[in-house]
Amino acid sequence: MSNLSPWAWAYGNEALSDVTIAFVPKGAAAAAKVSTRGRKRKAQEGVDDLQASNTIPGHRFLLATYSEYCNALFLRWAKGDEMVKLEYDDADDLAAAQACIKALYLQKLDVCDLLSEPRSAVPFLIKVIHWADMLQAPTCTELCIAGLADSFRPGSSEDINCMLMGLPDSVRFSPAFTKVQEVCQKWLQQTFSDVHEVITKDGLRKAFLQLCPQAVILWMKCDDLMGTENDVAFLVTRWHVGKQGKEATEKDLVALSRQLRVSQLSQSVRDCVLPELPWVREDYLLPVFATAFRRCGAAASKEITSLSISPSWSAPARVMKAREWFVWRVPVSAVTEMLEDVEEDCAEREHYSGEFYSDGATFRAYLELSSHRLNMKLYVYVLNESGHILDVSYCIKQSCPGRFGIDEDRVISEGLTLLDISSAIGGSVAGPTASLRTLLQEQLVDGHLVFKINVHPI
Repeated sequence: MSNLSPWAWAYGNEALSDVTIAFVPKGAAAAAKVSTRGRKRKAQEGVDDLQASNTIPGHRFLLATYSEYCNALFLRWAKGDEMVKLEYDDADDLAAAQACIKALYLQKLDVCDLLSEPRSAVPFLIKVIHWADMLQAPTCTELCIAGLADSFRPGSSEDINCMLMGLPDSVRFSPAFTKVQEVCQKWLQQTFSDVHEVITKDGLRKAFLQLCPQAVILWMKCDDLMGTENDVAFLVTRWHVGKQGKEATEKDLVALSRQLRVSQLSQSVRDCVLPELPWVREDYLLPVFATAFRRCGAAASKEITSLSISPSWSAPARVMKAREWFVWRVPVSAVTEMLEDVEEDCAEREHYSGEFYSDGATFRAYLELSSHRLNMKLYVYVLNESGHILDVSYCIKQSCPGRFGIDEDRVISEGLTLLDISSAIGGSVAGPTASLRTLLQEQLVDGHLVFKINVHPI
């Protein structure tokens, strides 16, 4: 049994047609000085003098039945006209208008029209929805929304933004929009599920920074994100300083703040960093929440209902995932160069690692070669431009050659003396490079000093 409308036969059929639908480029309409009253009132004056680029045989009764705009048009503005005009912007807009009229007749989306588009079907389908909204054709709008939610999937951040922000207001505030949000949230969950990877991988981070505020809010609502809440707060902060973040409204920022799982942040992040983040709102509630959470745990939001504290603030932790340690390989040539520089001017020398991210903060390690004793020590510090004070916990291991050719890891402390050159050469600094090589030999793995660092805020 066919799902098509009983009027499907009439589409493009001149039989019983009593009006012609003309699609006219807006530029041509302006040149002909045709008076218009906005997109919702495609004026019919002077249409006979205007060369339409495309026409479709129309049927007043059917069009008036499915479109409130057409009904009003035929009763008032174009009551006796043999042709009605619809103005389009470009080729995509023309194709969308034609697909919309076709859907009115068929009461079904013709998937072939959508899949034949060279670009993504998502922005094209949204154009069709705009036409359905302009024509005030609710059944066509519902068909398009269902198609957007059921048949087509976003393929990029741009698609997500189109689906969430590109629809008419009348659609975005309708119950049918929930389906679209569900599809978007599923894509966001799959694409940006590992928060640590989104932060540390350029391609993922770039795609995330392109998301509109509504997309980031949906993403924060996902329960299955892998990572800590420190990761979530860090990533949203990076997003907020970008183009999309700067366009967020006060309402958007409140919504973002209410989705953060405050109770799962590290204490130093929650107490020292969170109140200073530029996107966080309702921060005046944080001290009250902290007291309530210590007393009531997950029920804190329910205990102080008068303040409307978000339930998400006391929500459970997200999905945890074990992270690889940061591995820093220091070539022996870098250490030798440090020592030679010390010999020349008797000043301290340092060798830095690249920046590395861990659990809501960026860190860097460095080796320090002290001139007065020729001691070499390892340090790790937080890169914190904002001046926030963070307590951190860390574990540092050094890989050294072991028995039977198998490397062994030994736990060392920050600031631990790795090499005491002066004691090894009897307090003399004559020819220390040769002595250094001898001392280093026991610690080299493939010609490198190798350190494994695990550090995170507490």
